[in-house]
Amino acid sequence: MIVRLTAILSIALLSCFVLWDSATATVIRKVAGEVEAVDASASPQTLVVKSKTFDGKELIVGCRLDDKTQIEVSRRPAMLTDLQAGDRVVLVYLRVDDGLICRKIEKK
Repeated sequence: MIVRLTAILSIALLSCFVLWDSATATVIRKVAGEVEAVDASASPQTLVVKSKTFDGKELIVGCRLDDKTQIEVSRRPAMLTDLQAGDRVVLVYLRVDDGLICRKIEKK
């Protein structure tokens, strides 16, 4: 009886976490590609990266930066002005209700 009750409670708790997680509407994505455009003077600052999907289709990701965005060049902290079109980067971004937000930009 106790084992069955524990199992039921576990399933109920897991269901709550799944519902709560899906309610946040935030998706984390990662893409490697080439910088197409950088606008450090815009408010908010923006970055556009061109990549390819697994099936070879072109993928363009344009996202805005915020105060939580981390930028690294050769594993050292950097600024958006240190990036330029043509640079190869790895971009981690969040997909939220009102667009895409850069979380981390790494130039090797």
